[in-house]
Amino acid sequence: MTSGADSMPIPDFDAMNETDVREIIVRPLLHRLGFAHGTQDNIRTEVKLRYDRAFLGRKNPSKDPPLAGRADYICEVISYGRFTVEVKAPSSILTKDDAEQAHTYSAHPEIGAFHFLLTNGREFRLYVTSELDCPILTWRFENMDQKIVEIFNIIGPAAIRKRSERVRPMPGKPLGLGIGPRVDIAGGEVRYGEHLSDHPFLQLNGTLNGVVAGIRGGEVRRDDDGRLVAHVTLINPFQSITQLHRLAGLSDDYKFFSGDEFVSVELARPTIFQNVISGRLPPGQSASLFPGMPEMLIPFGFDCTVYTDAIGFIEGNKFKGMLSFEYRYVFIKGSATGNPKFDAMFDNSPREAKMAGEGEFSITISDP
Repeated sequence: MTSGADSMPIPDFDAMNETDVREIIVRPLLHRLGFAHGTQDNIRTEVKLRYDRAFLGRKNPSKDPPLAGRADYICEVISYGRFTVEVKAPSSILTKDDAEQAHTYSAHPEIGAFHFLLTNGREFRLYVTSELDCPILTWRFENMDQKIVEIFNIIGPAAIRKRSERVRPMPGKPLGLGIGPRVDIAGGEVRYGEHLSDHPFLQLNGTLNGVVAGIRGGEVRRDDDGRLVAHVTLINPFQSITQLHRLAGLSDDYKFFSGDEFVSVELARPTIFQNVISGRLPPGQSASLFPGMPEMLIPFGFDCTVYTDAIGFIEGNKFKGMLSFEYRYVFIKGSATGNPKFDAMFDNSPREAKMAGEGEFSITISDP
């Protein structure tokens, strides 16, 4: 958290719209609290839900009411907890309907936020998701400096970690209903779905849709700090991706964490496991990207971070559910390739790129 020296003069609200509030007022507040894109204290935007209805349990689109919108920001301390932010234009008066809309998104099983913040830039209302009747903290923009410590103590990264630690069970406690303190992963699969990006290097044109990756093994237990942790070893079906991962310092062994107390056995209240991996591929590396093909020079490099949410529940001896992927790349130019068309495409393409993807998983668990 930064000091009051970072405060801003009162803006001309009458000349601002909703986008201005998001970028001029709310985003600097989130940075001031300690959240930033691409970190363990992450800011996410435009998060797509696999099931964009209010109730995950029935999963009947004809009966489940649709979500009225989506949060402008999700701020999360990876695997510890999160809150959402709903932004309105300064000309809008904050209403109970606005709070109910923000609450519906915040309480959605794929989000599971403990708090949500509703603001029009002039006024801020901070709620506990389970207590919609009255905000726990309110303030106006001009009082931000006076309230910043209280805000930080409720939704700052340190506060989110501390709240998780207060309710976290000790290592050795059962993982859930009818489950001991540890289970083995006997096998399973990941089925990839749609992956979309507007960057020319990441347009997969449906090549991942329906592709299945096997799960070789692993275990689920409580970490030393009491969090749920799942170790998963994946059998990647794409040799090219495996080669690039290895060159970037990544492996097919993943560690997912959850701040939930138990692994859920209810579809309507799934457990959210999260994984974050980062890697770097320097330009000028060589790899065999296709079976039977010789090694080829990769003319560019990249820094990458991949966020994965595994949202699921236990049914019988299966832990199954949905996957959500968010990929972030920063491309690094190498030496000229001698291919003018490729070099021009690289020079004219954005250096930063995002891709969002989805999938499903099914894991077989057994007693150790």
